[in-house]
Amino acid sequence: MSVNPETDFSAQRLEYDASAVDQLELERLRRILAAKEPESALLGLNDEKLLVRLAVLTPDHNLRMTMAGMLLVGKEEIIRRILPNHEAIYLHMQNDTEYDRRVDSHRPLLALLEQFSRAIEPYNRIFTLKIGLFHFEIPDFPKTVYREAFLNALVHRDYAGHGPVYLRHFQNRLEISNPGGFFGGVNVNNILGHEPATRNRLLAEILQKIRLVERAGMGVKRMYHIMLSYGKEPPDYEANPDYVRVTLRSGRTESSAGVDESFARFVANEQKEGRELNLHDLLVLTFLKRNRELDLTRARRILQRGENETREALNSMTARGLLEPFGQKKGRVYRLSKKIYTRLRRSVSYYIFRRAETAFAETTIMTYLDEMPDNKRFVTNEIVRTLLRVSPHQSGYILANLVKKGKLVLQGRGRASKYFKSKQLSAF
Repeated sequence: MSVNPETDFSAQRLEYDASAVDQLELERLRRILAAKEPESALLGLNDEKLLVRLAVLTPDHNLRMTMAGMLLVGKEEIIRRILPNHEAIYLHMQNDTEYDRRVDSHRPLLALLEQFSRAIEPYNRIFTLKIGLFHFEIPDFPKTVYREAFLNALVHRDYAGHGPVYLRHFQNRLEISNPGGFFGGVNVNNILGHEPATRNRLLAEILQKIRLVERAGMGVKRMYHIMLSYGKEPPDYEANPDYVRVTLRSGRTESSAGVDESFARFVANEQKEGRELNLHDLLVLTFLKRNRELDLTRARRILQRGENETREALNSMTARGLLEPFGQKKGRVYRLSKKIYTRLRRSVSYYIFRRAETAFAETTIMTYLDEMPDNKRFVTNEIVRTLLRVSPHQSGYILANLVKKGKLVLQGRGRASKYFKSKQLSAF
């Protein structure tokens, strides 16, 4: 079947009327909508009006099915006849080359989703995270994430191309691949920041209307957010013009449940205390678990955002006490704040040399004082904040430590506070 790439394949009008609708699949659609949005006005419509409203049927007097409607609620024998490329294969892998279970299916999309979910769940092990009296269950593969990834593969695939959608289930990962590369300028390096684009727009819109997928552009972000919140690796995308593959890693080994327990507990506690972390926070914190510092250029690549939005995200994290900035202008880097570093100590794979940082801060302040004229040879909290690019709290801590060591003398209170070199040092 030849399709112009400039058109929406799923919006094609077919020569089949409502008799091609599988009533079991229509009931499945209603159940999904009722579970997702019980108050939806769509539920009160009769079958014909519901199908027209969803664009399963065209609104003209002939009421013909669209390709999207056929893929969702059409009869399987008709789908096989007019769309032989529509196929999905589940493989439960024993190793990289052998499998012990295979499921081939040409069923409509909603049935496929349930069929493959049932195949995955018996092997989907659970880790229980205990936080006080609360128990949080963290599966190897969060159901919301793999269902979103599988639906994306079915919705965004190239139905004019040959080949099925594959879901390969390994012990430590799920690999979901579909024929056809990314569409509309999306690639592995901008998938979080690019405007949503799909070659099967109508199909995607129907799934959004029944609340089975997130609104445009939010599904992938939600996948990232859930995986990172659970202390797992984010989805890993690979693509070329012929296919897209996303890998979801459980992280599980023979000796580990695959969950960064310290990080997952930190995220859960923040949420419980009303300080829910957004996706930008999680991406940056996950990077800084393994890397001592982060600069603006690297942050832009991680967040897949422009310079201004990235800077705002880093400044917001600094203001909330998640990060500490070091250096000035182009040389500025960001590190985990002392408080967060302490809370994530078991997650962090390096040691922060706090003594070296303190010595650098103190030397910078004393050098500044030596270079100033006599009538301006003092510092304030604001001056130190500007000098070191730190928060007011951090600035106050550094100044108090210098007073305690006898290197500075405090005069005044509150905003009028000024710190002078001690007489002992001045005598030299």
